Amino acid sequence: MKISFWIHEKYKEPEIVICGAQKTKELEELRQTVSEAVDETITVYDDRDAVRITQGGIIRFYAARQRVYAQTRDKTYLVHARLYELEESLKKQFVRISNSEIVNIKKIRRMDTSMSGTIHMYLQADIETYVSRRYVSRIRDSLMGKEFY
Repeated sequence: MKISFWIHEKYKEPEIVICGAQKTKELEELRQTVSEAVDETITVYDDRDAVRITQGGIIRFYAARQRVYAQTRDKTYLVHARLYELEESLKKQFVRISNSEIVNIKKIRRMDTSMSGTIHMYLQADIETYVSRRYVSRIRDSLMGKEFY
């Protein structure tokens, strides 16, 4: 296995690329290991059990019925933290879009600005939400220079 290390000013943040002739079990295990090493985890609650999940797997955090939830592609978990506490600790990868919601920037699929003054946001896993006008400038600032898909 060949390992390269490149330093250049064009890289705004560190990037890891795994290359191979075909997808193999070894390369998938390497990807998983690197992903776990780089991606921080958060404790969430599934029924009565505490579960550790990676922050990168979370699509959004939202408040409903006086509680805070973390939603992934497959499941919704209870979080024992307030949104403002999560916002402070998740600044790099997440952005607040309303008083009751924080989304993962990398999970944004597209945004529709056709309605005047409102942004309709489409996230992965067919989740749709709206951006409060108050937070539009924050989102614009967060997305400047960042790719999302």
